[in-house]
Amino acid sequence: MQEQISADNQRAYKGLEGLAELTRDAARLGPAEGDRRPFYVAWGLLAAAERQAAAIVLLHRNGLGHEAAPNRRALLEHMAQIKWLAEDGADAVDSMNRALQQSQKRLREAADAAGMTYDPTIADLVAAAVIPPNSAEQFNRFRPLFKRLGDVFPAVWTAETQLAHPTLTAAQCFFDDTAPDAVTLYREPVYRQGAENPTERSPFIAFVVMWSTMHAFNQLLPGQPWSDELQRIAGEGGIDDSWTASVQ
Repeated sequence: MQEQISADNQRAYKGLEGLAELTRDAARLGPAEGDRRPFYVAWGLLAAAERQAAAIVLLHRNGLGHEAAPNRRALLEHMAQIKWLAEDGADAVDSMNRALQQSQKRLREAADAAGMTYDPTIADLVAAAVIPPNSAEQFNRFRPLFKRLGDVFPAVWTAETQLAHPTLTAAQCFFDDTAPDAVTLYREPVYRQGAENPTERSPFIAFVVMWSTMHAFNQLLPGQPWSDELQRIAGEGGIDDSWTASVQ
């Protein structure tokens, strides 16, 4: 089992390097005709996603795969939003802007309550904007957004959320109270009931999610120029045909 996990991760490292090559010359990338906002927002999310993947690999290599749960969760969320932008375009951007209005309003209220000073420029601009509502707004919430992506991503995102937040699940990785007369405390995470440690495959998880992210962004590029290369990277990296077909 450990040999297989190691082999999967080694292929994931090469796969992530191959994906990174696709965006190496960012200046040559551009949007298709029409509303360009989805492309620019998606590019910002893609660049951030690449850094999340790099952080996951760095933490894993330093024995901190468990602590990379927030990064894996964030990578999943970046992927989901890029896929949303690829599918709903301007409606997704408008929905994000309406969510930004609310978050800026809450930020201003919190700052005022704390007596903090702040630059009101962005908050004023966002508050003054008139953005009509649309049906895509429901996907500003991650649960309906992930539910739209099928069965696998919601399950993985929910599991990573349990480890990323200060939950009982996360706390139980560091103690064992199953013995009748003693509690064992751990300084490193131990998973219960013989459950497989998901963090052992952290690089491979990052690779699969990052591949899905790049696949979604490719849909925003004229002619989808990365298609052949993405298929090659998937094959060499161990992403099987059933998975690639499920994200089409």
